[in-house]
Formats: sequence, structure tokens, C-alpha cells
Amino acid sequence: MKAENPRVARTKGYLKEAMIELLRTVPFENITIKALCQKAAVNRSTFYVYYSCPRDLIEEIEADILSKLPDYVGGKPFYESILPFMQYLKDNATTFRILLSSSADTSFGEQIISAAMAKYNEIATVADKDEKRMSFIYCVNGVVGIVREWISSGFEWSVERITRLVVELTFRSVGLDVETAFPK
Repeated sequence: MKAENPRVARTKGYLKEAMIELLRTVPFENITIKALCQKAAVNRSTFYVYYSCPRDLIEEIEADILSKLPDYVGGKPFYESILPFMQYLKDNATTFRILLSSSADTSFGEQIISAAMAKYNEIATVADKDEKRMSFIYCVNGVVGIVREWISSGFEWSVERITRLVVELTFRSVGLDVETAFPK
């Protein structure tokens, strides 16, 4: 994949920051291109070079985050695969808090489920397709709930501790051996 021009990346970054900032106080459906451009200090025509509407921008923000979901590396403890993402989540808490709230008016939670299913399908031991999907929905919604609480608490627990809890609960809920998830 070709690297994005630094100027383009910077401009898109301004627009993404403006979107997250506006979502703090304005419901997604009320965010206008004019408001985004004013907040990002870019021309309206510049916005249209990259996006056709605010929905395109929020979808790119979500895609950026989902691309950071780690792949499970066979032979490596699952905990070690998830730990860097949990640190990324903590480092980008404002963005996650907003995207996981109802004010963003997105299907981000459903996208997380789909992305997790695609990335971690191989470790699931449930054979029935429907049951496997329900297990993922159960696990991911549980993890999202824990993450919301972790963010709301001001990160009371360390990244390592919250990751351990998430991995333990996930492995238990799908019937996997918890001990295999952690380094020895």
C-alpha cells in the first residue's frame, strides 16, 4: 500500500480531530460540513476532495481504528496479541469514548464484532456458524462494556490488568483453556 502524502494526511488529521471534537457536544446527525471545516480550519472544497459527507469521514476514522486490531499470531499467547491494542485504546480514549457512545450514531460496535470475527475466527472452537456468531457478539459486547467502564473510571486498572481480565473472560465464555492465552 502506498503511503499517503504527508500534506494530505495532515489535512485529513485536522478533519478527523474536528469530527471527534464536535462529537463531544453535537449529535452526529447535526454535524455539518461547514462546522467541520471551520473547526479544522480547512476550506469546504478541500473537504470534498477527500469526503462526500460527514458519514464518509466518521467511517474513515472507524476504519483507521479497526485496522489497528491485532491479528492473532498462532503460537504466541493471545494476551500478547491484544495488549498493544489495549494500550492504543487507552492512548486514544477520547476517540473511543465518543465512537462507542450513541452520539456518534454509527454502527461501530457491529463493525468491531465483524472485525473480531474475521481476525479471531481460527481460535474459536464452536462449530455451529450461528452459535459462533452469537458467541462473538456476546464476547465483543462484553469487552466493549468493560472498555467503556475502564475509560469512565479514568483507567483505574493498568493496561496489563484490564487486558488480562478481558482475555480471561473471553476465553472462559467460549470454552477455551485460559492458561493457553498467557505467557508461561
